[in-house]
Amino acid sequence: MDALHRGWDMYLHTLDQYLTHFPGRFALVVSGARPGSAGPGGVWPTVLTGLGVTGEVVQGDRVRLTPEGMGPIEGVADYVAPGFLGVRTGEGLYRFTEGAGDTVVVAHHLFSDEVDLMDVEQGWQRWAEGLFA
Repeated sequence: MDALHRGWDMYLHTLDQYLTHFPGRFALVVSGARPGSAGPGGVWPTVLTGLGVTGEVVQGDRVRLTPEGMGPIEGVADYVAPGFLGVRTGEGLYRFTEGAGDTVVVAHHLFSDEVDLMDVEQGWQRWAEGLFA
């Protein structure tokens, strides 16, 4: 219940972003999760480092994510809260969450016919697993 309660605001924001920027379009949902190996600072600093984020990100900032093994992602930080980062690009909504028990969660909505869902999902799963290798 705690995880659902924590994620509710991001979920509603994602719905708003879909209705505002991608109305009527079909999304491929990419998801993955990996229990973290959190040190004293938790998993979130590791997630941000793994995304290539340096410095503070504020909602509305232009960002460039460089996750290892994936292409760069350039867009707007449309949702920022402790343990949450949402990035909106022209082709998708990228969602990163620090879940319960220091679990790293990715839940992206991609609006492209050019995406191989299985390949992209496996890539994000490898990225999450590589954070704590």
